[in-house]
Parts: sequence; C-alpha cells; structure tokens
Amino acid sequence: MNEHGRHAMETMKNHDPQTYAQIADPETHFSTLGREIQDRIWALSEELMPARGSEAPLEYVGLVKMAKLRAREMVYQEMIYDGLPPEPEEMEPASSQQDEDS
Repeated sequence: MNEHGRHAMETMKNHDPQTYAQIADPETHFSTLGREIQDRIWALSEELMPARGSEAPLEYVGLVKMAKLRAREMVYQEMIYDGLPPEPEEMEPASSQQDEDS
C-alpha cells in the first residue's frame, strides 16, 4: 500500500469508522485506492505543470513542486475528504454566550 492509500485508510478510520468497518478487505481496498489516487495526481500534475519560460532553473523547480502539491491537495479533497461525513459543528464557548446575554 502506498502513502496515499495509507492516508486514506487512516483518515477514514478516524473520521468515518462506521463506513470503515463495513469494508470487507481494507488492505486491498486502500491499496487499490492509493494507486488510483497516485495515477490521478500524476495526470493532474501534468495539467498544472507550468510551461518552461525564462525563469531561473531553481524557480522553475519550485513552480513544478507547487503544481505537484496543488494536484495532491485537489485529488485528496476529491477522492478522500469529500466522501467523509461532515464534522459536527463546534459549540461556542460559554463565555461568548454570556456576553450575548449581557
């Protein structure tokens, strides 16, 4: 299982344990998902990759790295986080309630 599959598995375990418990073979499921995520990141990285211009070599390396990070962020959102149930709203602290009542 690659890093993306492990991340997806840990995220689901922690944020949607009921759905995680229903997966018959988590190792196979998340290994497959990890490969799909990696393929999607590579494809999207290519789309986001800037054309080589007149910038300095290290600046271009930075732009390429940012394209890869952005692709990863977008794919994780689409393939991992969007499938999770919403987090419960945090309760407002009691002190702000008292301020409103005053």
